[in-house]
Amino acid sequence: MHRTRQIITAVMGTLGVLLIARGVWGGVWPVSVQLVAGVALVVYAVLRWRYTL
Repeated sequence: MHRTRQIITAVMGTLGVLLIARGVWGGVWPVSVQLVAGVALVVYAVLRWRYTL
């Protein structure tokens, strides 16, 4: 179960980074949904990795 949580957290972080890259691809302004979702996923993954694993 612990290993599954690690994998899910790593996938969420990777997906967040990819969404950030997609959001920045066309420029940072106007802020895109992909950029916001990517930042949220990365923050959630970091917090989950740090405090629950």
